[in-house]
Amino acid sequence: MMVNERWYATHFKELAFTECLQLLGSSPGGRVAYSSDEGPVVLPVNHVMDGEDILFRTSPHTELGRAMRSGHVAFEVDEFDEVSRTGWSVLVRGDAEYDDSDVLLPEDRPGPWAAGTRNLVVRIRPRLVTGRRLLAR
Repeated sequence: MMVNERWYATHFKELAFTECLQLLGSSPGGRVAYSSDEGPVVLPVNHVMDGEDILFRTSPHTELGRAMRSGHVAFEVDEFDEVSRTGWSVLVRGDAEYDDSDVLLPEDRPGPWAAGTRNLVVRIRPRLVTGRRLLAR
């Protein structure tokens, strides 16, 4: 099957690193992806940016909390307009770790939207950040 490269060239725009960071910070919700024994898992989380790092909160007693102890993860944020068929997406591939640097949880740390105790702060340190914008035809 032959792919029409011209279509991709005129309808997709690769995003610069700085624009990717701005878009990551513009949306409070994203999806974190990791591998479990049963296969890939993708879960929605609310987050904040700390420089280039992504922070979110979860419970240490959940599969997500246990999986974030350390390891490779992906994080994705996107926005689409169905009417104009335009949008963008940013994908971060990096390493997750627990962040216990803030004992009192200052205002710049993520506040959980979900009910229950979410006292584990997870930091994703990006290794690769890519993004693209779908342009109107």
